[in-house]
Amino acid sequence: MNWLGNKVREFLASVRGDKMLLLIVILLYLFSITTVLSSTSMQVSSGQERIKMLIGQLATIILSGGLLFVIYKFCSLKGLMKFGVYGFLGSLLLLAFLDLHIRIPHFMESQNLNDSWRTVLFFGKVQIHVFEVVKIFSVMYMAWAVTTWTEDNAVYDENETDEAILADHRGFWRLRRFAWNRGIAWLEEPFFKRALFIYLPFLLTCAMVLPGSNSSMAIIALGMLVTLFVGGFGRGHLALFIIFCAVVGGGGLLLLNKLDAKGNRTETGRSRIEAFTRSYEDRLADLREEMKKGTKTRTDYDKFIDENRQVQGAKFAIREGGHPPFGKGPGGSTQKYKVMGMFSDFMFSFICEEYGLLGAIYVIFLFGCLIARGTRIANYCSSVCARTMVAGLVILISGQALIHILVNVGLMPMTGQTLPILSDGKSALVMFSIAFGVVLGVSRLVREEIEKEEEIEKEEV
Repeated sequence: MNWLGNKVREFLASVRGDKMLLLIVILLYLFSITTVLSSTSMQVSSGQERIKMLIGQLATIILSGGLLFVIYKFCSLKGLMKFGVYGFLGSLLLLAFLDLHIRIPHFMESQNLNDSWRTVLFFGKVQIHVFEVVKIFSVMYMAWAVTTWTEDNAVYDENETDEAILADHRGFWRLRRFAWNRGIAWLEEPFFKRALFIYLPFLLTCAMVLPGSNSSMAIIALGMLVTLFVGGFGRGHLALFIIFCAVVGGGGLLLLNKLDAKGNRTETGRSRIEAFTRSYEDRLADLREEMKKGTKTRTDYDKFIDENRQVQGAKFAIREGGHPPFGKGPGGSTQKYKVMGMFSDFMFSFICEEYGLLGAIYVIFLFGCLIARGTRIANYCSSVCARTMVAGLVILISGQALIHILVNVGLMPMTGQTLPILSDGKSALVMFSIAFGVVLGVSRLVREEIEKEEEIEKEEV
């Protein structure tokens, strides 16, 4: 045991980035093994073998940890910016492939899951949840876009001559040079640059995600808006853009609902809001009254029960976990055999049932620590882009965790969003690990920068 403790201390001492953040990630990885394996009993009963699930989860964690280590160890600020931009462009291509329902035999094919197009299957084996990819890269892209936009404004403010402006390689300097050489003055207008690099990518992303998931679109939109705010995007510009998006988005949803377009998610969203605003007992009583009048049938009753089974089962799981306060213990959950999606959408409820109040506090504590460490790293960043990227990713991860918890305890309508790292989902695990790798990589760069400054100060003394 002493040998293991010494090895752990040596490993932590060798870490150049934020050690506490790395420890949070490791604890989430370890806890995910027990939570995923125990909560997926439905999948085991349907024919999957427990050992194969264990191997699959371990393989995903190893792959995710490897990607996290590579990004943390070898990243540079310029490399992270390029990674975010190219990753975002790649995610848009995946979205286009998904929305067009393209199928290339033996290579790539779009998949429809739960009446919506969400995943792309590669080589008939590797399944990627496209929205999880978009979440991370949209925030990284917006961090680059708002930082570059701010730098571009500074170029015009700090340089007095056209020659000096063209020689300055900050901001959108390639676009400036192209506009100058072609004599196209409007390309240098601030509104055009905002529209091209910020407004258009935002609207395009939301429009492409919306057909598959209202909640994913909302989280992605909020993640990008928060990143713009943290990055110093003008409050006036941001407020006007939010109003414009609300008007256009609301009009689009009304139009889809009126046309009753095939595959739109407005009906799902409306039913979830109704389930949240009205109690289960009141809706069930109304249904029984309609059955007595003959306007509803037994089929409608069975459908109602099935649609509300998840939410009611999740509430029951949380209540059961409180007796005793330490839960039923690993493997003791009963609701995991009844609630579809317990291992993904209702992971917090499952943790409450098996690990009780202690497990709930443990999860909240870990994500609370994530916010604290992310804030500390962001405050130490001298680069605006690095600070914006770290803040955006930390808010995205912790914000999704908060939404998941609020949904599980009945304080928000059902969204279908997972608990980061802990819920089952290989694409989500990989992408959130990439996000953690970026934050850890920035923390390493920050520490190296601080050490260099301290060395310079010692030499001057």
